[in-house]
Amino acid sequence: MKTPHKVNYYYAIFLLLIGLFGFIVRYTSDGDIQVTSLIPAFFGFILLFFTKGIKNDNKVIAHLAVVLTFVLAVVVTYMFVKNLSADFIGTRKFFIFLVTGLVSYVVLGIYVAGFIDKKRKA
Repeated sequence: MKTPHKVNYYYAIFLLLIGLFGFIVRYTSDGDIQVTSLIPAFFGFILLFFTKGIKNDNKVIAHLAVVLTFVLAVVVTYMFVKNLSADFIGTRKFFIFLVTGLVSYVVLGIYVAGFIDKKRKA
């Protein structure tokens, strides 16, 4: 599998966009600045810099990308479950957590599949 670096790049862009979207929409709708909505963008910014290292088969950077993705996936899942209530379902925050969590777990699967593929070829 030669695509983990591409997946990382698109995932980083996704995180940047979802974080900025949450921040801007919250500010425009409520007039409130929530810096916590920029957490995915922060992760995306870091992962964006990891793309070149993953492409060059740097194992340390690849493992750091997996750890960061796993941490984000766990945090998003925790926040999703913690806030699960009748008032939460159907809100913008609900869909952001749901989509971010699902995408994070898919990306984790692709990372792991890439590791397994590299191990088999070695």
